[in-house]
Amino acid sequence: MKIGEGIAGETNIMKIGKMEGSPEEIRNFFQDNGLKNKDILEKQKPGLKIVWLIIPSFSYIATLFYLTVFSLNFPNMFNFVFSIGMAAGLWMAVWVQIRFKSTSAAIFLAIGIILIMLLSIGTVTPIELLQYIKEIKKGS
Repeated sequence: MKIGEGIAGETNIMKIGKMEGSPEEIRNFFQDNGLKNKDILEKQKPGLKIVWLIIPSFSYIATLFYLTVFSLNFPNMFNFVFSIGMAAGLWMAVWVQIRFKSTSAAIFLAIGIILIMLLSIGTVTPIELLQYIKEIKKGS
């Protein structure tokens, strides 16, 4: 079996950009023209590490805990902690957008984060939220 031949003697075809051929043909093309594959092929950029999601997630959960448990005892810290929670939520939505390149997922996450924050401070009750969602579904 030669390089580039498949199991049944079929030639494996590789495609690199507009170039197409067997691995041997492509290798010969690069050698004959003095090219290096690192000059032509793009390296995949490393994605965001998971730690950039863990930090805002922890901050968000801590602010939710504070807002539901301690906000009545320390009302002067309320605005600061709420702002930290919203910033952490925005950070998570941006992370999702950058990592997965999905605008809809980032928007869905941002809306969910805002709604959960509103639930935690008591601005909206769960029943009101469910009624609002039902109204939106009827309107669509």
